[in-house]
Amino acid sequence: MAFIRAMDIRAVDLNLLKAFDALIRERAVTRAAGRIGLSQPAMSHALARLRSLFADDLFVRTPDRMEPTARAREIAPLVSAAIEHIEAALNLGIGFDPAKSTAIFTAGMAEYAEVALVGRLAESFARQAAKATLRLTPVTGAEAAEQLDSGAIDVAVAHLRTLPAHVDSMVLLRDPFVLIARRGHPLAAQSPSIEQYAALDHVLVSPRGDTSGAVDRALADFGLKRRIALLVATYLALPAVLAASDLVATVPQRTARQIADIADIEIMPLALDLSVPVSMAWHRRATSEPAQVWFRSLLIEAATE
Repeated sequence: MAFIRAMDIRAVDLNLLKAFDALIRERAVTRAAGRIGLSQPAMSHALARLRSLFADDLFVRTPDRMEPTARAREIAPLVSAAIEHIEAALNLGIGFDPAKSTAIFTAGMAEYAEVALVGRLAESFARQAAKATLRLTPVTGAEAAEQLDSGAIDVAVAHLRTLPAHVDSMVLLRDPFVLIARRGHPLAAQSPSIEQYAALDHVLVSPRGDTSGAVDRALADFGLKRRIALLVATYLALPAVLAASDLVATVPQRTARQIADIADIEIMPLALDLSVPVSMAWHRRATSEPAQVWFRSLLIEAATE
């Protein structure tokens, strides 16, 4: 690290830091160039200068995208924080007008949270910030802190457990689980007992391929076990699966309502007092940043029933 201490900041083009930040967020030269208003050749030239500046490749091409090196991952949160601080200094006292913003606001969301919130969030965002862009990307609780650190996302919305001290969070909503099945299912419009529930054949939404979840742990407390007949990776698969079978699914209530809007399903109470807490987390450096305060307020509003 000695060469960094000897580096003269007066000799560094600070626009290179903006280029680095765009590359770490987009992982592609063309998209990064578009993010900060450069041409693709200009961004490629900036990358070459960054590599020379830091004496490291910084980004390595893979078949899908450009992956940051270990050195780039080490630098990323420092560069992101520096840019945030410079922007905060420039905008101090100005405030934030969403109607004039052309920024990209990125929320990393678990799928069930996206399904539950996207309608109201998109409507409010479009109404208040017609020139800005809302981007929703997948995230898991395990990935949230790293993506917030790197600046890849502005907020994380998911079931978040342990978070580092520099990440702030709040519970956005608590959504009770319910049971869904096709209309006309033998148990439709009933309130199945816990024993009846466990005896059914179930479809489990499991993005990571896990073969059990919170429901199974709760059933185990009663000495019961359900049969998972089918695992799917996304809630989008449920309407077709339920329509074609007597399988049932256990999902958060808001997700069930969204599915009921597009599919002929029954929503039944679950014989277990079980809910999923959905939290919103953000990096502490963005706690007082006006644009981010506004963005988080939209998510809070979307989650309020």
